[in-house]
Amino acid sequence: MQYLDPEQLESITQNENIEDTSVQKLFDMFRGEEGLQKYAPDGRCQIDPRDGTLIVYNAARAKRPHEDKAIELPQEFEEAACPVCQGKTTGSVDVQPLSEGYTFINKNLFPILYPPEQVEDTDLQGMAYHESMYMGRRSYGLHFLQWSSTYHDRDLHNLPFEDSLIVMNRLAALEEKLLFDPDRVMPQSHHLTSSKKTYGFVSIIKNFGKLVGGSMRHGHQQIAYTNIMPRRFYNDWRFSQRRGQYFSEFMLKRNPEALTIRDYGEAVLVVPYFMKRPYDMLLLLKDPNKQYLCELTEKEMRAVTNGVQDAIEGILKIMPRLGKDTAYNFTVNNGPGAGLYLEFLPYTQETGGFEHLGLYVCQDTPDNVVEHMTQALNELDEAAQREPCRN
Repeated sequence: MQYLDPEQLESITQNENIEDTSVQKLFDMFRGEEGLQKYAPDGRCQIDPRDGTLIVYNAARAKRPHEDKAIELPQEFEEAACPVCQGKTTGSVDVQPLSEGYTFINKNLFPILYPPEQVEDTDLQGMAYHESMYMGRRSYGLHFLQWSSTYHDRDLHNLPFEDSLIVMNRLAALEEKLLFDPDRVMPQSHHLTSSKKTYGFVSIIKNFGKLVGGSMRHGHQQIAYTNIMPRRFYNDWRFSQRRGQYFSEFMLKRNPEALTIRDYGEAVLVVPYFMKRPYDMLLLLKDPNKQYLCELTEKEMRAVTNGVQDAIEGILKIMPRLGKDTAYNFTVNNGPGAGLYLEFLPYTQETGGFEHLGLYVCQDTPDNVVEHMTQALNELDEAAQREPCRN
């Protein structure tokens, strides 16, 4: 079994607790990381005028190592060596012990955003453009990786529940530091978030499998801190302005009860009535006034962690039955107007030309998916001899 031993982890640790540093110091740590500058992005983005989609550019990300091309081990080892387990990674900014091993957060060596040497006042007002439209708007920020465990084969879905809870709480701690730290190195975004004075935007995602952008099998999440608002955040904000309620609140009222997979008390796992692809799922927080992970109570975070584990385990069980390579994304929708919800997007069906025109042809129905997913989760509970709801 591969794992990153504590001595190696200590050697790459620059900061043990994210709460004990500042965003400005995080900027400095990114700038000071040896080797990271050569993989820095172009520092600009463009906007598709048809729908407002943001595109950032970084040609260096094409050079990312994939695990099938990882460092070779001697023949007595059956699997390719994991660079993370060997400590061949950037400095860590947050380390937390688990029941066995650690979870830690470090800097992404191939970032989609990078801190500039100096942030101008116009940047903080969100109005910084390059000299020509062709060059686009200036984009900058930070890009982190959260490794679920120092043990190679452990991730959110198969860690003990209390360990997964720690991992989710460390995500929340990083989110809070980035959004609410008063260092003026990011534009204020509180004009979109009622009375909450936030700075910049925090995007949290997970890519699992090559088909959806996952390059490393060692379980991890990605966190991007940006001066630019992802389009989904803007769409959720527009939705709330138009309808007078957050998207999560709308879904709790509108989505048919028959499309509920599991209810965790403070959160609920559902198949959306507008499912675009088989086994798309939403994990909705029931309190629509909570907009960020860092605002959750202990009970709410336990419910969310429970739902995350169930959703991922269900996907991992269902996809082989469909004859599909296991691959999924999930996103944390914590932007203005969202309420708070997580979206799970397994790669169960390819994207064709009609979909690029905005006409999705889905090869299953929401009610079938609920039935099969519920059955799969019940089978997992029975096999593990566990209670369905562990909050």
